[in-house]
Amino acid sequence: MKKMILGSLLALSIAVPALAHPPITVYVDQQEVVFADQAPVIVDDRTLVPMRKIFEAMDADVTWDEPSQTITSTRGSDVVTMTIGQKQVYKNGKVVYTMDVPAQIMQDRTIVPIRAVAVAFDANVAWDGINYVIDITTDGTTSGNYSKQIHADDGTLLATVSLTYSPLTSNSTAADKINKNIYDQMSQKASVMAERLELAAKAAYTKNPASFQPYYYMGTYQAKGEGSDFASVVLEERTFLGGTETKTISADTYNMKNGSDAALTDIVTDSEKELKTLMEKGFSALINQNPDAFYSDAKDRLSKNLDEVGFYLDNNAVVFYLNSGIIAPESAGIIAFSVPR
Repeated sequence: MKKMILGSLLALSIAVPALAHPPITVYVDQQEVVFADQAPVIVDDRTLVPMRKIFEAMDADVTWDEPSQTITSTRGSDVVTMTIGQKQVYKNGKVVYTMDVPAQIMQDRTIVPIRAVAVAFDANVAWDGINYVIDITTDGTTSGNYSKQIHADDGTLLATVSLTYSPLTSNSTAADKINKNIYDQMSQKASVMAERLELAAKAAYTKNPASFQPYYYMGTYQAKGEGSDFASVVLEERTFLGGTETKTISADTYNMKNGSDAALTDIVTDSEKELKTLMEKGFSALINQNPDAFYSDAKDRLSKNLDEVGFYLDNNAVVFYLNSGIIAPESAGIIAFSVPR
């Protein structure tokens, strides 16, 4: 750790995640699997997918033995077998999973339960029941992006909720723990925001359908500054509830040794008093550079709201930020500067 020196302004760009809303979509390691002849189906609350496509997407070789109706898939040194109509999944000769719904043949295609496939190859599977999206990750992490469109009874689009995450890539227990925590947050936030937007949008549309514009919430989690010691996850949010779009960011920083939360004083040697002085000087410098972009009493507001300053790591710098509306109007966006780490 070391002392920090006042750096330069960092311009932030707010990313807009892409929307996807198909009936059932399957991703393997963030790559969509396209099923041309037979789409995934749900049987007794279990999702089944075409055998060959899903195994090949997981980099496994697959063979089909017609006389015994047996599927054999090989991935590395692991050999997994399933038999049509039987619920047992064998891995290297031992039963490793018992399916609620067995593998079966549908429209001349062999389909298998997707969770059984994932478990057999030690992968994780996440099911988004809102949008019928399945994410499989073969590296031990949990994955899942969320998107929901809300419509009125007449079919009019009322609102869209979308959350995505570009996760930590380290192959470590700490990174897995942090990624899982973020995906859990996404799931909870998706539920809360969908309910909030649905109620607000329906009320606004009912009151004045002619002038209504669809509401939206878009949240993008991004891993930044990932190193062997610390990493940050930044949530960029865009919300429109009629009128003006609001943009905010929030960030959490983690210890990459154990996955626990990390404070700024864990990263640098400066005391809290020194850090507050640094923050005040940094934002004051931005105000002095372009005073017209800030409130006339921006420096007074700054001194009263230093506890609102957030930070995150980005490459070899620490970024300090204030959301709009604190020392500058909403139109100014996020106010931030960076300091070499």
